[in-house]
Order: sequence, then structure tokens, then C-alpha cells
Amino acid sequence: MRISKIFPKKYLGQNFLRNPAVVKDLIDASEPKSSDSYLEIGPGEGAVTKILAPKVKKVIAVELDHEMVQILQKSFTSIDNITIVRDDALRFLTKRSTLDANHFNKIIGSIPYQITSPLLHALVDLSLSIKLDNIVLLIQKEVAQKICAQPPRASYLSNLVQTYFSVEYVTTVSKESFYPIPKVDGAVVKLEPGGLDKKILVVEPKEWSTFLHQGFKHPRKMIKRVFDEKILKESGIKVEQRPSSLKLADWITIYEKQKVLGL
Repeated sequence: MRISKIFPKKYLGQNFLRNPAVVKDLIDASEPKSSDSYLEIGPGEGAVTKILAPKVKKVIAVELDHEMVQILQKSFTSIDNITIVRDDALRFLTKRSTLDANHFNKIIGSIPYQITSPLLHALVDLSLSIKLDNIVLLIQKEVAQKICAQPPRASYLSNLVQTYFSVEYVTTVSKESFYPIPKVDGAVVKLEPGGLDKKILVVEPKEWSTFLHQGFKHPRKMIKRVFDEKILKESGIKVEQRPSSLKLADWITIYEKQKVLGL
């Protein structure tokens, strides 16, 4: 089913996914089961929704565009396990009332590229408040690569996301898979709550984010330009290293030593 006479709205970052093979990759990566309840972010024309719904218990599709919501509701009116919700996805994910009213254990979506960064931050917070099995997103390729990066190419974003999730770069998606065609290619990534190092981090995500931002403030400069050399040496970190070469465990050690010293 393709919804006709829809004109994508540039200000909403609408690029509709129209490649069935990519839809399949996106859904397969999330490993749908009949007992699963999904939150779908940005259903667009319903390309993912219509394939996913028969495989699972429930799909809650959150769409901001009022016109699109009306069309989706009409298109899926006879399918009992699809609920179309008109809301901003970022607002939806941060409102306790909506989360309590809409239970889901997986998240999927082809994400408007302009909201990727704030969405990832919202998902970090969400992963600490509700139990999620996995999150599978189609985002811009460059951001997907940053999320999955390892030293010596690590970034602020890779360290933030990998603190709370295990990450997998599933596949690259050609920009030709969308209408209208965006300027850059996309990629499917899979996030599974857990992260890389379980022994630590009792810290609010905002505080951790601020710390990592501090660490990557001067990414091309030696780490000693940002943190006290004594702390670095006590942490077993070479003071000449660049931020991108530090492991997640190194950042955690620096953070904890700063906290002990009250810095």
C-alpha cells in the first residue's frame, strides 16, 4: 500500500522510505515476535507499519504531521493492533503520562535526520526508566558511524550511546531509497540496552553528557589540555593521547577520580 497525493513537508524533514528491501532490513534487525509491542517513530506513509503489524502484538505509531495522521488512521482503520498517535516523538518519549498509557518493549523508525541527536539523548534517558529489548533506527550514515565508532575514532556520541547501549551497524541505506531523495545516505543501527561496561556508572545521563562534552571540547588536542595530568596518570592514561583514542573505560575512570576529588 502506498498513500497517494502526499507532498512531503521539508520543514518536518519528511523523506518517505520507499525501498521494500530496506523496510525488510529494518524490521528483521529488530527480530519481531508475536508478543512484542512496538513504538514506531515517524511512520510516514506506513511502509514499515503495514509489514510489521501482522508480525507483532501491537504497533503504536507516533506521527507529528496532522495531515499524515488522518491519512494513516483511515488507511489502517480495519487493523486492530495499530494505534496512530499524533505527537512529537521527542515529547512523547519524555512524558511519563504517555509512557504509562502506551506500553512497548521495542522501538523502530526511519527518523527525520534533523531530530537524530536529541532523539538519541531522549532514548538514553528512556532506557533507564523502562525495559526495552532493542531499538532499531534508520538514521543518517555519518551519525550511525559516529555512534558505532571505536578508538582511535571514538567520539562524544559513541561514548555517550555505548555507555547505555550495545550498538550494531546493520547496513548502509542508499539515499535513493527515499522520496524525496535526501542529500546523504542513511544507515540502519541497532541499540540494545546494556552498554559495554556494567561495573560502574551510577550517574545521571545529563551529568555524564556534560562530562563527555568537556572531554571532547578540543578533540584534536592532547587530553592533558582538558584534564589534570595527575588524574590522567593515576588513571593509567597517557597524557599525550587525543580524546578519540580513549576507551569508554578510560572516560569512566577519569570521571570517577574527578568525583572523588570533588572536581
